Amino acid sequence: MLDGKITNAPHIHRARALLDSRALMRNPIQVFEKYRKQLGKTFTFHFAGVKRAIVSTDPDFIQHVLHKNQANYRKSHIQVKRMREFNGYGLHNSHGERWLSMRRHLAKGFLTNRLKKMMPIQLEVMDEAMEGFAQRAGEGPVDIYQEMVKVSLALIGKTLFGRRISDEELQVIADAVSDIQAFILRQIVQPYLIPWYRLSGKTAYYQKIRGEGESLIEEHINIRRRDGGGGSDMLGHMLETLYEDTGRPMEDSQLLIETLQLLIAGNESSSIGMAWTFYLLARHPECIARIRSEIESVVGEGPLDFAALRRLEYTAQVLNEALRLYPPFWMIDRIAQEEDEAAGIHIPAGIMVIPYIYGTHRNPDFWPDAESFDPDRFESTAARERHPYAHIPFGGGPRICIGSDMAMMQSVLVLVSYIRDYDFEPATERPSNICPMMLLRPDGPIPLRFRRVAGAS
Repeated sequence: MLDGKITNAPHIHRARALLDSRALMRNPIQVFEKYRKQLGKTFTFHFAGVKRAIVSTDPDFIQHVLHKNQANYRKSHIQVKRMREFNGYGLHNSHGERWLSMRRHLAKGFLTNRLKKMMPIQLEVMDEAMEGFAQRAGEGPVDIYQEMVKVSLALIGKTLFGRRISDEELQVIADAVSDIQAFILRQIVQPYLIPWYRLSGKTAYYQKIRGEGESLIEEHINIRRRDGGGGSDMLGHMLETLYEDTGRPMEDSQLLIETLQLLIAGNESSSIGMAWTFYLLARHPECIARIRSEIESVVGEGPLDFAALRRLEYTAQVLNEALRLYPPFWMIDRIAQEEDEAAGIHIPAGIMVIPYIYGTHRNPDFWPDAESFDPDRFESTAARERHPYAHIPFGGGPRICIGSDMAMMQSVLVLVSYIRDYDFEPATERPSNICPMMLLRPDGPIPLRFRRVAGAS
């Protein structure tokens, strides 16, 4: 048909979708939000007037795709082919039995008892981070986004390797990740330029950057293998734990890929999520006061431990509300292997299906006054009564983020470490806007002014 109608959901005419192509490249969320508000929770259109897609913010639809019939939906070539080129063939971009075997193997490293054992490592990192932060805070406004990139890399680096990675090495890794992700995104939105990138040497240039980052990681793997460790780091788990199905350890090449993917995914999602959390709190000082009061009530002046972090309920509510408004993974893409139906929507075989997380977190059926920041939405009773797929910052179903529990533990720890000793406020009146790349980054620095609390240690 001329209008390109895909299925029984409301549809954007193919010509209209083609005209939106440039805007989609600049800010896909802006385009998606326009149609979500016009057409409702599920709609269809063609990317660049060509690629068929169903976009949904309906929790029932998303639950079907990610959980109830997840075997029918595979990650698209965006995540598989393009990501494999630079990140290797690991848990994040594999399917079937290979994925299941790796998932079971790696998941053991994120069990509660292992997270408890990781706490001393996390506390050491935060103690070092806060010592350096005192000087930076006294010198003027701090870009909390870059601050969180450094803190997150330090936390994840030591969690992975059981040892500290130098600031210089962390910066090399952070720059490599950022540059490569931007290049991958350019290939996704402008696939017709891929041959030119290869002929012009751009692909080789970014592969060189990848190689430099991998060499650093490989060096730390070799040090960990030679010197051993305390047994609570993720690398120790991957080195020492045998696969259930083969009885063999992870091969060295796979060890490098999984370490790289854990480092990239953990750092980017955590640093972005925490930066947006600080941004929101700076504009809601009453929430900072409530967090500090909770810390004093639950922890007092004593040391933090795993059990205490889990009792900081309001602090977790703040994090969940920040992740609702600014989910680092703002969308998920899948390809339907066979014809299907979800929430009354016909799904043709081969079509791209997009659980649109940013829009789901603003679905008015579940989130009244959705644009406002209100951590009380996540009070335990209200949270239990809400649809389980109305809030999915870590995805859902069998492929939910493997490190979600560790990410929340680290995020609570970071908030406690800063809020115990500092109040903070925006250093500029300019609001930070979203820059939806592969993850939901801010569009620039987030400058905050920190002031030490009277009586802070």
